[in-house]
Amino acid sequence: IDNLEEFMREVRRKIPFTAKVEIECEDLEMVKRACKAGADIVMCDNMKLDEIKKAVEFRNSYYPHILLEASGNVTLDTIEEIAKSGVDAISTGSTIHQANWIDLSMRIEE
Repeated sequence: IDNLEEFMREVRRKIPFTAKVEIECEDLEMVKRACKAGADIVMCDNMKLDEIKKAVEFRNSYYPHILLEASGNVTLDTIEEIAKSGVDAISTGSTIHQANWIDLSMRIEE
């Protein structure tokens, strides 16, 4: 989208005032554009930890009301450091995909 700010104005006109808009970003420049355009939530998708930290610093300095979410490449090994970066939310499927499964059954007798 070339003019993200205009796009966001159009989106806001068409959604309920209580709705939140989340923009998925792949790098710091996209994070800056999303914040400037007025996103409620900015997803840092598949970004390296150092870039996530820069996004948090930028958000904290200029747009503290915007929520930051980290997603993509989040594993049980990296989740703690990502949480320490200052993001507001972390989404991951790997904690489910990497889990050890137990075969369990239940019988009900009368």
